Amino acid sequence: MNRTELLKKTRETLSDAGFYVSDLYLMRPIGFDLVARRDNSLLIIKVLTNVDAFSDDVAKELRVLSVLLKACPLLIGERSGLGHLEDDVVYDRFGVQTITLETLGNNLLEGIPLNVYAAPGGLYVDIDSEKLSKLRKEQKVSLGSFARSVRVSRRTVQMYEGGMNARVEVASRIEEFLGNNITRSIDIFKPLSSDKKEATTIRGEPERIREFQNEIFSLLKHVGYTITPMERCPFEAVSQSKGRILLTCVHKYDKKLLKKAQVVRSISKITEKHAFLITDKEVSKTNIEGTPLIVKKELKKIRDPEEILELIIERVS
Repeated sequence: MNRTELLKKTRETLSDAGFYVSDLYLMRPIGFDLVARRDNSLLIIKVLTNVDAFSDDVAKELRVLSVLLKACPLLIGERSGLGHLEDDVVYDRFGVQTITLETLGNNLLEGIPLNVYAAPGGLYVDIDSEKLSKLRKEQKVSLGSFARSVRVSRRTVQMYEGGMNARVEVASRIEEFLGNNITRSIDIFKPLSSDKKEATTIRGEPERIREFQNEIFSLLKHVGYTITPMERCPFEAVSQSKGRILLTCVHKYDKKLLKKAQVVRSISKITEKHAFLITDKEVSKTNIEGTPLIVKKELKKIRDPEEILELIIERVS
């Protein structure tokens, strides 16, 4: 199927599984396509038919955003240059977990656990080393006998019991011999850990746009916000102060701002984070499509982070 169909089916699968899903964002450049939440699980999703089109730069920003929002980044795809991706297998693309739409549906709708991941050399599983050692000893099987039965070396068995993962076919022989499951499931909805956060820079915008954005970022920093610029999002930055996260759209007042406002509002609802627009032109509106609007002249008068938050809350439609 083409990318548009894959996007729609991904959104349908998430909705069927009880997720609240953001509107589709088709403007470019773009680093993600959907944001979805179910209970405490927040997903930031990129959808591509060929996952080789997912670059390191896009992955980097997606990881940064996921850390800031305590979310899980996920890439949904069908194939790579090596061929079609296998179902019920977790791949890795620049630090972002990658699966097929079928895998997503199997896991969310059918409750099929994910145990297998792809790595150089083949498909692997995460072995529960303590359980493996316990079962072998309970069944009074020596290291040598066990190794011969599953067709690996004694040293390899010791490494499995010490925490090393195993190829799928070896794990299958171990489970058949012991008569018990010894693999751990992969949690694809686990938020990205903060130690993977990286800095981002603004690139790709015309000079006049960058100048305006940098001016606004400087004003926000002066007020007391920490700014993480975003290149491929419908918002231009994530602003932080005293533990609060604000999705910050910085854009000249033009036709694009309307579309941005619609999408940012949708993302704001799903992520449960306040969002607002900052623009250059003085207008009578206090929000666009329900997204609070602050003009540069107003921002220059603000001296405290709480003032911005108060304005945002006051101007939410």
